[in-house]
Amino acid sequence: MYELDDLVLFELPVYADVDALSERLRPRWRGWTRREDDLWLVAAEVDADPADLATLLREVEAFVADEGLLAIRFCLDGRFHVMEARALERAA
Repeated sequence: MYELDDLVLFELPVYADVDALSERLRPRWRGWTRREDDLWLVAAEVDADPADLATLLREVEAFVADEGLLAIRFCLDGRFHVMEARALERAA
């Protein structure tokens, strides 16, 4: 699997979500998309500043909520995590 310190991979089940997330991220973060088996990967490159990673994760958290997704998986530094929509936005 990918273990680059400057790359965050987000897993999405359908291509429509890939387009939406890519469109949201590309103005600020470079990256790529790729299909692997039954899911899509959206990669985003972050710089060495920890604030850049924090901003990216907040942006993806807002995307998850805005798209009505409950959660998506992402890989950071070779470890998988789950990104859930903010509790208040899920309840709305």
